[in-house]
Amino acid sequence: MTTRADMQPLKTVIMRCMKLIPFSILTLLVSLFLLPLAGFAAQDSPAVNELKQKAQHAYINGRYAEAAAFNLEIAGKHPESEARRYAVQMLGTLYENNLVDIKKAIKWDREFLKKYADPRQVFFYKEKLVSLEKLGSQEEAFKTYQSIRSGDQGDEIMVKKFEELLQEHPDFILKDKVLSELGFAYDRLDNDRQSYLAFQALAGNGKKKLSTSDQLAYETASRHWKETTAWAWVAWAVIVMLWAAVLLMKPWKRLTWKSIRMFLIWPVLWLLLNAVRMPTFYSLETGGYPIVIPDTVVYMLAGLNLTVLFWLLLLTRGECWQTRPRALRWLSPVLTLLMTAAFLYLFFIYQPNGPEIIDVFAETFHYKLGLL
Repeated sequence: MTTRADMQPLKTVIMRCMKLIPFSILTLLVSLFLLPLAGFAAQDSPAVNELKQKAQHAYINGRYAEAAAFNLEIAGKHPESEARRYAVQMLGTLYENNLVDIKKAIKWDREFLKKYADPRQVFFYKEKLVSLEKLGSQEEAFKTYQSIRSGDQGDEIMVKKFEELLQEHPDFILKDKVLSELGFAYDRLDNDRQSYLAFQALAGNGKKKLSTSDQLAYETASRHWKETTAWAWVAWAVIVMLWAAVLLMKPWKRLTWKSIRMFLIWPVLWLLLNAVRMPTFYSLETGGYPIVIPDTVVYMLAGLNLTVLFWLLLLTRGECWQTRPRALRWLSPVLTLLMTAAFLYLFFIYQPNGPEIIDVFAETFHYKLGLL
């Protein structure tokens, strides 16, 4: 049973809490009153905001020296402003990428790391400072590198200048980045061999692993180069061997005017068949394929495919089939399919963006196989 003596400490605690209530209310009111004042004090003056806007406008419009001057004014004359953090960060970027002064870039990056970097930025800026300090002895090469990257003069000129840079400075610290730029530029120029060699050199440096984008581009360049060299030679070999085999059968000995007239009908039937298929082709053309085949290429293919029909005519007139008619019935579809595949492969692989077209065909073929 609870006695009066047991209740006495509880009453004491309650009475003390009641005395603290007015003080707590007063503290809350003062905090609410000072909070807007603190936010107002954190805002920069109109003069600082104007300088910041001018710096941003100059940077966007490519007036980098002017942008640096405005940011320097903020950093030097307004040390307590909120805009100084942005100004210091932008000075490091400007002196590294645009004005290319490594000592000044190191100075401002180091100040940003010391005063303003949050925990997520610390590692990045430490690595950045280490790279810039290494580049101190190669500042001229670094200036050339940055001017090429920002030159926007087209891939052909960029490739030429990057190759010259590597010839003049074979030990350039940023050689990996140059090779990566070369690999992507050659890929955009449809030069799969040079793109492959650039990424191969990058992979062979052993300084770092290829990034995900570099690895993907390396594999694509390797595949496209093989498609335009090794597989193209295989297709040529198939066509040459099939034509040689047909000619060795001396088909002209069994050619008749009737068979020749029949062959003359085939082009007309072939053109009619392609005319019927055109609506299907145009429906596929807008079906989300990344490569669009021009109309002239389709018409050219339809015309050139008559050479396969002519080869088939000669094949069926070979002397060896006189005693082997069943073999002709079994082999002619297979050989015709092989000849057509080799012919189509060579036709498309030598078109602009030919390897990309072959990739689309391969993906479509695999997709249809998955539906079966």
